[in-house]
Amino acid sequence: MSLLTVSKLTKRYGRGGKTLAAVDDVSFHVEPGETLALAGPSGSGKSTIARLVLRLIEPDGGGIEFEGDDFLALRGAPLRVRRARLQMVFQDPLAAFNPRATVARVLDDP
Repeated sequence: MSLLTVSKLTKRYGRGGKTLAAVDDVSFHVEPGETLALAGPSGSGKSTIARLVLRLIEPDGGGIEFEGDDFLALRGAPLRVRRARLQMVFQDPLAAFNPRATVARVLDDP
């Protein structure tokens, strides 16, 4: 059983009749003992995905399971207890990555 499973997660924002898909059909899973990194350019939806997974904002579609439970169905105290078991670490990419390294080297480094 995966620790965290995100399936077809979607978040759209709209104004004036136009919508922007900030997160569109994102799926991934994290096994116990694993760490997941989201890397991408500014505006690619990394922070929105983190906020969705933590339930700081609600998705427009998709599912989130955490420790075998439907995380989107939790409310109140049970949600707060489970949310406390998740952690997001936001990093400054200019400080976190060597600009001279290739993507392959960055991903291979421990």
